[in-house]
Amino acid sequence: MTTAARAGQFTGATDNAANGGLFTDSKIDGIPDLVAADVASAQTSATTATTQAATATTQATTATTKATEAAASATAAASSATAAASSATAASGSATTASNAVSSVNTNATNAATSETNAATSATNAAASASTASTQATNATTQANSALSSASAANTSATNASTSATNASNSASAAATSATNAATSYDNFDDRYLGAKGSNPSVDNDGDALITGALYFNNTSGMKAYNGSAWDDLKPTTAEQNNINSLAGILDGTKTYAVTVTDPGSGNVFVLDGVNAPALTLVKGFTYTFDVSNGTVATHPLGFKDSGGNAYTTGVTVSGTAGNAGATVVLAIPKTGTMPARYYCTSHGNAMGNTITVEENDIATVASISTEIGEVAAIDSNVTTVAGNNSNVTTVAGISGNVTSVAGVAANVTTVAGIASNVTTVANNNSNVSTVGGSISNVNTAAGSIGNINTTAGAISNVNTVASNITNVNNFADRYRIASSDPSSSLDEGDLAYNSTANVLKYYNGSAWVEVAANTKGIGNGNVAEFTTGVADDDFLRISGTKVEGRSASEVLSDIGGTTATAATDEATALAIALG
Repeated sequence: MTTAARAGQFTGATDNAANGGLFTDSKIDGIPDLVAADVASAQTSATTATTQAATATTQATTATTKATEAAASATAAASSATAAASSATAASGSATTASNAVSSVNTNATNAATSETNAATSATNAAASASTASTQATNATTQANSALSSASAANTSATNASTSATNASNSASAAATSATNAATSYDNFDDRYLGAKGSNPSVDNDGDALITGALYFNNTSGMKAYNGSAWDDLKPTTAEQNNINSLAGILDGTKTYAVTVTDPGSGNVFVLDGVNAPALTLVKGFTYTFDVSNGTVATHPLGFKDSGGNAYTTGVTVSGTAGNAGATVVLAIPKTGTMPARYYCTSHGNAMGNTITVEENDIATVASISTEIGEVAAIDSNVTTVAGNNSNVTTVAGISGNVTSVAGVAANVTTVAGIASNVTTVANNNSNVSTVGGSISNVNTAAGSIGNINTTAGAISNVNTVASNITNVNNFADRYRIASSDPSSSLDEGDLAYNSTANVLKYYNGSAWVEVAANTKGIGNGNVAEFTTGVADDDFLRISGTKVEGRSASEVLSDIGGTTATAATDEATALAIALG
């Protein structure tokens, strides 16, 4: 019987039994082809898994386990194939007669079909294991990438921490300086104003010696000042009070002069408040009354001139007759305009009088700032202290902007003062801070990936695991590579490489890259040579253990227990028919 050969079937002989076509169309012949197809599919899946496992580390153990399982499945498939071969041998050896051969062959064909099913199942299991390995490799790649991102994020956090430490150190330093200055200022004030007390203190509030100019309020007599050896009342003496009263009398802008005339020996002169022809200093805005009721003035009328020698009458009011009771001459000094420059006798000329100088109203000016004067008087000792530190005051004036800035961050200063120990710790790590400062661009970059940093922190154990196995990771990268062409450097026998241009997996045999064939075992078109001409001998094939050997017609006759060539031919034909 002649039948068409299936794809992958052994075609070294014809279908004619006489020409050695004993196993041409048998089910046993088709088993290697089916298994080869399934194995090829499994190898394709394995190739994909290998490609995706380039950066896998932490899941390598799992992948290895799955690979072991796949190998076990492959072993099972091989065992099934061996069982099929054994069944075929048994079918061949047990046939003593044609009929018995047919029966045995039928039995063995059934066993072969079962073995085929088992082999297909094993191949399916192998493919599933390969798929599992691919999934595990993908997971390993993802986790390795996450580990790298986490490590980068951790480095960024360290950089940010160093920057914060620098800022804290600077703030703490400023706070410490401000606190010291504040404490010094308060202590100075406390040494100069001692507060209210019932009696003169002998030491300051700190128990130290009194300083000259110190003040305190006596609950009975009022304010007192320390002169270096004793406490003085700040209440004026009687004479001082009289002067104060006199000053008060002119603070309202009025003054009265008593006018008489006398001859000191060189001619008559005006006498003002007992002084012979004094030069007068008058104040703008004040009013002066000259009492000319004394009889010595009767023939000496009082008058005024301006700086040009002209009679000055602005603000001048004459009441009564000179030398008579109630007679006065009033001079109101204007605040602006022409001022009087001389007083004189209108009947006897300039010799009886003297010059008049008009000044600004300093008293009124001072009176307008009486509040400020009182405040200064209360800190007299501080004023003295400041005067002694004039150079420092000048220095502070030059940095007034900085002083204002510090005042605006007083709350921050207080906060830093509360973490002084942390500031000290940071100061002791100044070199690390400087290092971070040199990498500020990296710090800014990391700040934008803070979410990844937090993620890494949650998986730090995985990061540590990868770090502790970095040698294995590097070794894996050196043993398996993916490129568009075969690698030419760092080559070791057993290295694997996937050529993405040819889409094939290769191994290095020590001298060259060899493609890993999809099917290197079993019988198929691609791995069994075809006869191009007829052969004279060994036209039949026999499976013997683990090998296939050629057999002549007579040898086949002997193998099946035949006695004649005709019988052998008939039996072979029957066997071929039985096997399909």
